[in-house]
Amino acid sequence: MDILKRSRSQAVTTRWSGGTTTEFYIDPPGSAYARRDFLIRISSATVDLEASDFTLLPDYNRIILPLRGGFTLTFPEDGNRQVTLGPLEQASFDGAWHTHSVGKAVDFNVMVRKGHTGTCEKVTGSRLLQPASRRFVYVPFLTDAQLKGAVLDGKPLEQDTLYVLPPEGSCGLTLPEGTPVLYIVVE
Repeated sequence: MDILKRSRSQAVTTRWSGGTTTEFYIDPPGSAYARRDFLIRISSATVDLEASDFTLLPDYNRIILPLRGGFTLTFPEDGNRQVTLGPLEQASFDGAWHTHSVGKAVDFNVMVRKGHTGTCEKVTGSRLLQPASRRFVYVPFLTDAQLKGAVLDGKPLEQDTLYVLPPEGSCGLTLPEGTPVLYIVVE
């Protein structure tokens, strides 16, 4: 099975009250964010407002991180805990929590239906990616110089692109020193 590649320009972008959201991936096929009938959704949003409240998603766990800019999240259901995130720093939280965000950014979101597990790891070195039910590599906004020599199973990586890996077989990831990508696994 081949690795599928989805750049931002190939993905569907829609407006939301605080900016735009780009859906890189949703599963199962035919599911929709609006119907909340998906198992996993991987997206990126622009946060153009200085302050906003996240949509409640009680059936999902979420992972979020800024790609550009940054924000501070407040979780009232978790004792008003605050987390301040810069580029590629992440927070995981229950989609049922009332989450308040302060700061403008371009973010990256992984939403996984409860009962399944999702992880998002920042990878900065070459490695062999082991088989998993659902696995992805996302390449953030990087320069051509940073991506020189960055390959996934022998194919050059491109910035702001999600790669959907087949569940079977190992995939080789080669990264120049200091070049970060995100590795997402959902079981």
